[in-house]
Amino acid sequence: MLKVLGGEQEGKFKAVASGTLPNGKPVVVNSDGTVSSIFSNLTIFNDGSTFVPAVATNGSGTLLILYRDNADSNKGKAVAGTISGSTVTLGSPVEVSAEIGNSRQSTSVIYDPDNSKFVIAYRDDNNSNYLTSRVVTVTGTTVSLGTAVVIDSQNVITADLAYDTSANKVVCGWRGGPSTLVAGAVGTVSGTSISFGSTTTVASKRPNYISIAYDSNANKTAFFYRDDADTADGYYVVCTVSGTSISGGTTAAFNAADVQSISATYDSTAQKIVVAYQDVGNNNYGSVRVGTISGTTMSFGTEVNFSGTSYVGSVAAQYDSASNKTFIIFDKADSALTAVLGTVSGTSISIGSENTISSGNAAFTSAAFSDGADKVLVVFTNYADSQKGSLLAIDTDFEGGNLTSENYIGISTGGEVADTGNARVDIIGTVNKDQTGLTAGEKYYVQNDGTLSTTAGSPSVLAGTAISSTELLVKT
Repeated sequence: MLKVLGGEQEGKFKAVASGTLPNGKPVVVNSDGTVSSIFSNLTIFNDGSTFVPAVATNGSGTLLILYRDNADSNKGKAVAGTISGSTVTLGSPVEVSAEIGNSRQSTSVIYDPDNSKFVIAYRDDNNSNYLTSRVVTVTGTTVSLGTAVVIDSQNVITADLAYDTSANKVVCGWRGGPSTLVAGAVGTVSGTSISFGSTTTVASKRPNYISIAYDSNANKTAFFYRDDADTADGYYVVCTVSGTSISGGTTAAFNAADVQSISATYDSTAQKIVVAYQDVGNNNYGSVRVGTISGTTMSFGTEVNFSGTSYVGSVAAQYDSASNKTFIIFDKADSALTAVLGTVSGTSISIGSENTISSGNAAFTSAAFSDGADKVLVVFTNYADSQKGSLLAIDTDFEGGNLTSENYIGISTGGEVADTGNARVDIIGTVNKDQTGLTAGEKYYVQNDGTLSTTAGSPSVLAGTAISSTELLVKT
């Protein structure tokens, strides 16, 4: 049985380490009296440079990630995993294509609940940049690929998938078709194969940043996009599936200003679509609107800023049916990956406070909700860690890993300590001299990944105040 080895002595707390304890890092005390370094719920799904990851879940603890592996000749790869609590277990990646695209929306993944299959779409750079789809069967953490099917035989820039639960069909929207306009097609899964009906131009606009969401109350799929031919304003078109065909209603603006990085999700409780985006026309702030479908048109509530005065890059919106709230995940320019919760009431949405979910810059963000684990899964390119493909499992408390608002006790000292070794911790009122790069006079806060930052994380835990570049006066 692990136990404390002597308590406080000369301002240091002595205890048994649970797990390896690096030197000069924040330390938490466990319920059995042992101490541990702080770990986050971050999982690396690809150890090399990774672009355009996309994720989907089956709602019962199984997930699939599609991504471009820059470190392996830009191959397209898929990896499956399971999630239990905050623990993600991944299988071995499988090659999807010898090369896939690297534009912001070169990949998309959805789950077909009627056939218990995942469906992927991607720009196949190994085949003339054609838009291509495959059925993916996941058994445990093992991936099996169906035959690749070309949806559009031309250079495709951006695409997205949704699933129509009324028609039991896959809906694909992209920039393409005969005139590189807003194109759509309906896919039917049969076994390990998928077939698509005829491509239809659903709106005569020149789209970019396409995001589509299915509204199960209206039985319609809404396409959101930036119109590159009309001052880059944000537009939508409501589409109807009939058999293997799709048609679009009248297209109109949801934001009469330049937009980028659009992400739409359906709030099944409020029966509204939430669309989040980077509002280039408003200082590149993050903005969100609530949309209501009526027939083949939409009306929108007032635009709400979710990022304060911060410039945002990639944006991912995902509805959490357990909490009846929408997660909006975004990266601030040269800053941390951040999340807020949005609550829809009527045609309005209220936004909670910002929460840092991963320190360091991130990009190419995608998200999916796992009912079984009650977690939103966020995948992204982690620029703070050599552009590795990273995954976070977060909940409405935004608390990841083992850090709570109460269990931080100080900073490790005296060198690295192995598991079950005798650890020493500089506790409140003492000075830890094992730091680098601090600014004297600044307060530093513990982050969920065990780093220190001058910005409070969630939970907000004060590590101490720097008295020099290498010394931290420990406080709690």
